[in-house]
Amino acid sequence: MAAERKLAAVMFTDVVGYAALMAESEERGRRTRQRHREIVRPLVEQHGGEWIEAPGDESLSTFPSALEAVRCALAVQAALRDDAVLRLRIGIHSGDVVFEGEEIHGDGVNVASRIRPLAEPGGICVSGEVYHSVRNQPGVEARSLGEQTLKNVSRPVEVWAIGTAATRPTPSLFQRFLHADLILLGLTLFALALFAWYQLAQYLTAAPELGPIRSLAVLPLENLSGDPEQEYFADGMTEAVISEFARIRSLPVISRTSVMQYKRARKPLPEIAEELGVEWVVEGTVMRAGDRVRITVQLIDARNDLHLWSESYDRELSDVLDLHSEVARAVAGEVDAVLRPEEEAMLAASRPVDPAAYDAYLRGLQLAGTPAFSGDWRADLRAAIEQFERAVELDPDFAEAWARLAVSRGGLAVLGLNLRYRSELPKARLAAQRALELDDRMGGVHALLGAFRLHYDWDFAGARRAYERALQLSPSDPLALNHYAWYLLDVGRSEEALAVSERLLRVAPLDVYWRAEHFRFLFFARQYERALEELERIRELEPGFVVGEVSQTYLLLGRHEEGYRELIAVYEGCGARCEPLREAADRGWAQGGWDGVMRAVIEVYSRDEGFSPLHLAWLHVAIGETDEAFALLERAYSEREPLMTVLKMDARFDPLRSDPRFDDLLRRIGFPESDAS
Repeated sequence: MAAERKLAAVMFTDVVGYAALMAESEERGRRTRQRHREIVRPLVEQHGGEWIEAPGDESLSTFPSALEAVRCALAVQAALRDDAVLRLRIGIHSGDVVFEGEEIHGDGVNVASRIRPLAEPGGICVSGEVYHSVRNQPGVEARSLGEQTLKNVSRPVEVWAIGTAATRPTPSLFQRFLHADLILLGLTLFALALFAWYQLAQYLTAAPELGPIRSLAVLPLENLSGDPEQEYFADGMTEAVISEFARIRSLPVISRTSVMQYKRARKPLPEIAEELGVEWVVEGTVMRAGDRVRITVQLIDARNDLHLWSESYDRELSDVLDLHSEVARAVAGEVDAVLRPEEEAMLAASRPVDPAAYDAYLRGLQLAGTPAFSGDWRADLRAAIEQFERAVELDPDFAEAWARLAVSRGGLAVLGLNLRYRSELPKARLAAQRALELDDRMGGVHALLGAFRLHYDWDFAGARRAYERALQLSPSDPLALNHYAWYLLDVGRSEEALAVSERLLRVAPLDVYWRAEHFRFLFFARQYERALEELERIRELEPGFVVGEVSQTYLLLGRHEEGYRELIAVYEGCGARCEPLREAADRGWAQGGWDGVMRAVIEVYSRDEGFSPLHLAWLHVAIGETDEAFALLERAYSEREPLMTVLKMDARFDPLRSDPRFDDLLRRIGFPESDAS
């Protein structure tokens, strides 16, 4: 059938709180949905409209005139005025509509669907075009909501809330009091406005706030597809939504790795909230069918397990990026989070994405995750890189995929002691630059470029600017917080570094990797006893946790035997490739204690041309071979060893600090005398 284009009034309705109702009782939800149709459809037909479709808890109808659409909407809300369960939101717009078989689309449909969420429960919102058609009708009351910027609508749309005395809710006692005492209200609001202005001015002019305000956790979305192979899709959607929340300074969000531990957990929500240290929890479901996705989310006050809000979203997969930010904006509004203008702009921006590219992107997210302390995480990163490369090949303008490609390549370049992965660095830089060309508001990418400037370029001032920008854009991003903490530590601001790291732990309380980073900050800040206390907390989460700095902590405390045992555990944990090191350490311990261990390990490491000269230098320092240590430090300097930036704070090199060669090395690296550089 040929498409027919004509002007029509479009009415959208949906059931308020439908998702929560279904969660409580599917049968009750089904009855409510059926009653919705039984009430609305006859009234649509009675007012000359055409009932088009009713997906889920929604309905879509068209009318030959805006007046009949409004009359129908008023009749619907009047019929439901006393209904305690079934409450509807209605949106109406009059515009260009394309009728194609049993489907309709076009500007009229799009604008009406975007207006509907602006209506209060039991309310009606209409566009300016509809309002100007009905404003002179007797009994119709209207209140302007001003011009609204609607998603996927190129121009601002004037929106009005309309009703009649029959549909308007009965004023509460508080509302009657306000109307009776208008002068006092005005004075009170004026005083509150002055106070709010003062608070906002303080907020906007203050230094970046890293302390907790209120917090939220997005629990893993449940996969409703019935296909276990689609778990990556649900997990990736969870991480994507969390990333949107991470942009909101006034609403810290818990990291993906911490919340994923509750996947399929049967713990009560208040218990989960207490363990994560949050006030609110977002939970929901996701189902993919071909190139369409349906996500249902609900917001819960986790302290008393009270459902506050719920919503369902049906989208084409190509519009899924818009869906991520729409959920974040909706939840932020429900908890009265203050969004800065820049945050509003970031959450409002969106673009279509190739469905196959998005699928590869989600597969990459699942593979990349957070580096682990067991298994071959490098292999996982390489597999993730393949997926992100496929995503940007299919959709070259997919900024988020470029960003993740940069982070994954950067992970290979920066993590670990082996320098063979240095070839990943220029590729990571190019991917990061491409991501920012497409979207300059990606905090994680700015943080990554800051890490490159710090660890490879030794550009301390440039790194600081990049980190500040990253935290301005994504204040709850664990990667940005962690990179900034390393910068503060490297320039000698260890107490501030620990404060930022503790802020990171509040958004990633159950993430072993970030807790291990906090352990390292304590180690380099020379707070060894506190580091061992943190080690105990880490091993409560992961009993088999081992890293080399644990052995070195015991060594610096003079507890050599414990340090030796921890070193053997590290070598045993990395499998067959570390077997020569374990054998050398055992032999060295038997022959000469800790000094023997160092000499035996040096012998093995020296045969590996890709091994870090900086780490080898520390081993020579440990056995008093100063000249050999300086020769290796010079090699590390010439090769731009990324961890050279920690030299200023690293206690393992204290025996060299009285040597003029060490001061000269720090000067050439370019450590700032103060952070104002």
